[in-house]
Amino acid sequence: MIDGYMTLLETIKLLHNYEIECDEEDVRQWINEGKIKAKENGNDYKVDEPDVLDFLVDLSYVGTAYEKGIDDKTKIERLMTEVEELQKENDKLYREKQKLEIELGILPF
Repeated sequence: MIDGYMTLLETIKLLHNYEIECDEEDVRQWINEGKIKAKENGNDYKVDEPDVLDFLVDLSYVGTAYEKGIDDKTKIERLMTEVEELQKENDKLYREKQKLEIELGILPF
């Protein structure tokens, strides 16, 4: 660490700890795109750990209704898909509950 900041290699190691497959080129690209905040330090970068953690949160939202930069139509479509999936899961759990109540001889109220 340099002055409380991580180097590029330390940033890569931290991302690997969170099971993000990346190399130096990937991280440089994310920095250049502004996805990870960093300050240039000669041929290296100084990266603050909370900025990497913010990047990880943003990355976890990719493909969901909460992804940064998506339009309202896409957000609504993704939310509707999520609602449908939750309704299916709810129906499945309700059927399992009914089956278990029958097996255990529990009468519905």
